[in-house]
Amino acid sequence: MSTLKKFGVCLAIALLIALEIALMQVPSITATSLRQDPWALFQQLPREKTLIVDIDGGRVADPTNWNWLIPGTRRDQGYHQLMLEQLFYINLETGDYIPWIAEKFEYSPDFTKLYIYIRKGVKWSDGVPFTADDVVFTYKYLLKYAPKLSYSPQVKTYIADAKKVDDYTVELVLKEPNPRIHMNQEVFSVCRIWGGMMTLPKHIFEKIEDPLKFKFYDPDKGYPVCTGPYKLISVSETMFIYERRDDWWGTEVFGVRPAPKYVVFVWYGPEETRAMRMAAHELDSICDITPGTFLKVRERNPYVKAWRTGAPWAWLDPCPRYLELTYAKYPWNIPEVRWAISLAIDRDEIVRVAYENSTYPSWICLPFYAPMLKYFSHPKVKAVLEKYAKEGYLVYDEKSGLWKIPYNPKKAEELLKSVGFKKGPDGVWVSPNGTRLELTLIVPAPWIEKRRIAAVLVPQLRKFGVDVVQKIVEVGAFGEALRTGTFDAILHWTCPGDTDPYFTMEQWHSKYYRPIGQPAPGTHMNCERYKNPEYDKIIDEWTKVPPSDFDKCAELFAKALDIWLRDLPHGAMITQARKLIPFDTYYWIGWPDETNPWIHPCNWWSTFLLVIVGYPKPGTGEWVGGIRPRHIDYVTVYFTKDVSKFRGIDLQWYGPFKAGEAARIPADDAEFLVKKGLASYKPPAVTPKVTIPEIKTILTAISDVSTAVSGVADEVKALKDKIDALAGQISTLTTIMAIEAIAIIILAIALIFAIRRK
Repeated sequence: MSTLKKFGVCLAIALLIALEIALMQVPSITATSLRQDPWALFQQLPREKTLIVDIDGGRVADPTNWNWLIPGTRRDQGYHQLMLEQLFYINLETGDYIPWIAEKFEYSPDFTKLYIYIRKGVKWSDGVPFTADDVVFTYKYLLKYAPKLSYSPQVKTYIADAKKVDDYTVELVLKEPNPRIHMNQEVFSVCRIWGGMMTLPKHIFEKIEDPLKFKFYDPDKGYPVCTGPYKLISVSETMFIYERRDDWWGTEVFGVRPAPKYVVFVWYGPEETRAMRMAAHELDSICDITPGTFLKVRERNPYVKAWRTGAPWAWLDPCPRYLELTYAKYPWNIPEVRWAISLAIDRDEIVRVAYENSTYPSWICLPFYAPMLKYFSHPKVKAVLEKYAKEGYLVYDEKSGLWKIPYNPKKAEELLKSVGFKKGPDGVWVSPNGTRLELTLIVPAPWIEKRRIAAVLVPQLRKFGVDVVQKIVEVGAFGEALRTGTFDAILHWTCPGDTDPYFTMEQWHSKYYRPIGQPAPGTHMNCERYKNPEYDKIIDEWTKVPPSDFDKCAELFAKALDIWLRDLPHGAMITQARKLIPFDTYYWIGWPDETNPWIHPCNWWSTFLLVIVGYPKPGTGEWVGGIRPRHIDYVTVYFTKDVSKFRGIDLQWYGPFKAGEAARIPADDAEFLVKKGLASYKPPAVTPKVTIPEIKTILTAISDVSTAVSGVADEVKALKDKIDALAGQISTLTTIMAIEAIAIIILAIALIFAIRRK
């Protein structure tokens, strides 16, 4: 080999050694970041590998609280989307009931027991297997501490006991026959809307004496422990950074990995600020913005898209909006007063001004989804609606085919007068006991939708003669007012009546009643403090009827609806919910929309995990959806061990492969396999057959050098990726590493010349 070639090989090897030394001296992002400022760390993340998501609900007051058992704990900052996982998920667009941590469930013939079959191979992030012990422990824990913990009041209402049949089978014993428990996310780990009850790691919480004082956050112990594909690496009130786990159970069981290496949930502030960030490709998904702002963003960034391809752009959310009125205070406990408020609201004006015509007025706390429309058209339900239409409380809109509450201030005045109200000299209504009709309206500050509703609603009610005072509060104060019932009125929403009206109508059962000051069982559990034994009796009967018996369910729905429309336990309906959720497709593609509605688009729900990674289609096992990078680099790897079939970050399936085979795959997947020791960037070395020992030695040396040279390019490429990820971290170490590299190169050159002289 010539001196020049020797010099080139030695120089390349020296550079590789120097770079490896540099990597050993610079601490990894994960090792140090939990104690770093997330905003500083954020600047170091490779943008093309990072998904940036808007936080719904604004800043998080306590970013160190990750114990979802504590009422009021935030979970929509990426926690229940990326780290917590459900036993099952429900896809509102396709109707799929998706097994995830569990494989299936089944009822006993009398619907008094429910058996859950856990998927084998699921592990917690600390390596402990997820088994039936965790599920049984969770139910017993909630029963033990009820009603103090989140979901514990609901669990105690429905669940008598939880038993372990074997390591992967759980028996839930119900207090009474209930064929809907598998759909009730308040007492069963299934996500229909937003999120629901989760499962606790028994090996951690069994050691906790007071769960209300345990925040489940400790960087030294790796808390919060979870089963999801991401781990938390840095937090603040406005930014949460997560890194993909190479040891996620789903990779081994399903053969898939989420494409984003990092996911950042961030609160940038007002709508205008978030819009500007997306216009500059600095935000990949926004929770909700107004149509006008969306169009401005799209003008500046043509990569931005929404659910619909044209106006009104938005996705119909299953949680209708309403003016929630307390039932525990006079005069709001008088149905005529509640109906007067409802008839004084011009919903068409709210739709036109606040929503820019992107939604519909609503007469009920149920979404206008196909399963609900089927109930509305049942003869017994239609008879109830026609009854209230004759009395002037409802009208049928032939054009839209929907029922509506009319804007009728004249009838509203008649109702108030019928119960003894009179207008005072200042135009404000006065009750029979001489008190003015005053109302403090609580409006949650972070949601532009609610604030825009209030901007139209408040003047309408004042014009009618209600002295309304608007109080804009942060999410924590909003939630506290709901739980304790310490409000007159609040702009709220209700879920989850997406496929079965039972789950919405059941929310006003008296079993959820609590006196003002005591926390309601949940944010949708009779926060108004309504009590009616007649209504309870209907709901109790309905509870035992399977959803498959549609006629019987519709009959009971009609009976409950008759009372619901009479008393208005909720308050006053306003609109159907709409969510305009823009996605920037500059870095990430594959988002669902009306042209490919493979799942609903909500990034603040726990189902956002499925938006990122996709899911196996029930019945076929075919993997559906997921997002991927727009631009993907590919490299050739040589498999050193047998590798099972896997899905790359390009959403294509590869393999299976035998040891010795080669394939060109996404660089991200190649890096993962090489790190696991399953593949190499270098082809296997081939030693020529020789008979003369001296020649054999020379040829072997040449072969080794040739292999080293051929592998240099791939090594440099792999190291370049590592260095890129560490860019920005190297400061004072840069000079030291450069000196080391130069020293090694000088030694290599000196060695060459020494060989030449010899």
